[in-house]
Amino acid sequence: MKKLIAFFVFIFLIFTPQEASAQKLDCKKFKNGTFKLVDKTTGTTYIIKRKGTIQTEEIEGAESKYSFQVDWIDDCSYMLKATEETLKRNADFKYLIKVEIVETKEKSYVMRATIPDIKAFSMESELFLLE
Repeated sequence: MKKLIAFFVFIFLIFTPQEASAQKLDCKKFKNGTFKLVDKTTGTTYIIKRKGTIQTEEIEGAESKYSFQVDWIDDCSYMLKATEETLKRNADFKYLIKVEIVETKEKSYVMRATIPDIKAFSMESELFLLE
């Protein structure tokens, strides 16, 4: 009898959808807005504004501004591609950046950024919604 119960529990666990046990991320509320990111290692503060398919980034206290084309893959991940204007100022932005929202909170989210062409690059940061 114990083997039969264990078998049914095993079958139930196998056929239970993964989504039912995983935390649902509320990423849609972070598609547009103004965000603040503080680099943990340098202490540099970035102000990121995202509206529609454009994202701009500024370093607090600096005059330079960079813009990127945003291409949403799904509700919680997107690709960033530097605009021509940004590439003229800094050719280092030539790579596509993949951003995945891995955790959402009420007023912030944790993202993981990777560069598919540079396997060793991975960065995780928390962005705080300002507006």
